[in-house]
Amino acid sequence: MMVYASNQPSQFDEAVLDRIDEMVEFDLPGEHERRKMIAMYIEKYLLNPPGRWAKKVTTVDIGDEEIERVVKETEGFSGRAISKLAIAWQAAAYGTDGAILDQLTFFKTVENHKKGMVEKESWMKHAMERAKMLTQDR
Repeated sequence: MMVYASNQPSQFDEAVLDRIDEMVEFDLPGEHERRKMIAMYIEKYLLNPPGRWAKKVTTVDIGDEEIERVVKETEGFSGRAISKLAIAWQAAAYGTDGAILDQLTFFKTVENHKKGMVEKESWMKHAMERAKMLTQDR
């Protein structure tokens, strides 16, 4: 048995697709799942990062209400996107004296992450259109 995982299965070539007997689709995380993931990644990357060289991040004015706002704002995010967001929070904090993540930076990082995702989507759309144009029979 082989298991393939992709968020873009249309990019598999015909030979691969022909060998797939069953497909299972997983939806993007819902609100409950996003809440759990955000809490888990805050714990993992900010409050208790793994490794002896990683610094703990001090959060300032970030509580349940702020986390709930981020849960709402991350609708449509994949699990990977949520993980990358938490790493971006960590990087933002590490860029300060004392590894501090304040509320403004917390929300600004979400906003920047969402803008980056929109830009990547635009690039992907352009790349797909270009690939289609280059492979069409004329």
